[in-house]
Amino acid sequence: MSPEDKAEGGSGGGAQKPTRSVLDRKLDGTRLKVDFDPADFGMAPLSLEILIAGEPSPADLYLPMFNRETRLVEMNPACAMGEEFKASWRDKLIDAEQTKIYVPIDQAPLLNNYFSAFATTIMSDSKSGARKKAMVLQELASLNMRSLFGSELTPKAVEGAVNQAQEAVTRMSRDTQILSNLGTIMKTDYNVYSHSVNVCMLAMAFGRFLRYSEATIQSLGVGGMLHDVGYSKLPKELLTKTEPLTQAEEELKRNHTRLGYQALMNVAAVPYDALMITMHHHENADGSGYPGHLRAERTPFPARVVHVVDSYDILTTGREGHPAMSAPEAAANMVQNARLYGQDLIPPFIRFLGSKYVKGEGSPD
Repeated sequence: MSPEDKAEGGSGGGAQKPTRSVLDRKLDGTRLKVDFDPADFGMAPLSLEILIAGEPSPADLYLPMFNRETRLVEMNPACAMGEEFKASWRDKLIDAEQTKIYVPIDQAPLLNNYFSAFATTIMSDSKSGARKKAMVLQELASLNMRSLFGSELTPKAVEGAVNQAQEAVTRMSRDTQILSNLGTIMKTDYNVYSHSVNVCMLAMAFGRFLRYSEATIQSLGVGGMLHDVGYSKLPKELLTKTEPLTQAEEELKRNHTRLGYQALMNVAAVPYDALMITMHHHENADGSGYPGHLRAERTPFPARVVHVVDSYDILTTGREGHPAMSAPEAAANMVQNARLYGQDLIPPFIRFLGSKYVKGEGSPD
């Protein structure tokens, strides 16, 4: 091991309690460009936007770096929980084009408490435009989803995640500018966590475009956030497989709608519409979907709305070995397959894609 690797004290199979910060030394940019799954380390990414320089860190923070000798990615201690997160550290990370740092997934709830304590500072800063506010809420919601998917879906874990989802949805609703110009902030690197947040924000914005009540918009947000929670009960390799699924694997994967419904049905805080979204967001208007093979007139309308935005996000982020489409390509694909979504939803959805909610204030409403 090189002297610098020894000094950093990283771990290839997990992470040790932060002691001395790697950020106190010069960063080697060539070792920061790493490709890995943070879940393999029990970690989750956190945007620097969440952290306030000069305040105590809400969790143990780590920086992934490549060890040239072992050829492994290692998690190096960056800042211990309760230690001041220095402005110089933040500047050093930004200069190195490192916009994320990593936290143990079991410490994710601490980030929610931290955000609640500093929400005014983070969200109300005069320099914080709607785009930054939306990105902050995205990060927290994605972290909440990672925490939920990494749990055993116990009633306590699900209830906590539902409460956090509702809090995020409420914050998104409170500032109307957050649900505008979504095309510039939607995460395009597909994973089930970012997808859940994308669908949440798109569903809420589409609901607002359709002039639904605020209660319905809230239900669309919670349902969009939780619609794929059943995937956490399926084998991880099934969700990451790039080759075509076998018939047996496809049947197993389709069961995520029922598994999600079962996980949420006994949590009192889950709105009824969100339950219906979880169960029926893969029903097709022509009756060819699942699990109930329901035609449009029998499918709960909120589930149909989420089906539309869910499909759009999958098409534009890429999934299951298919390359991501551009927004116009995805729109054309959905028009061509309107029988799956219903002629009552596709025309307004196409108008929605050209509205201020997706393309910005300068676009027609």
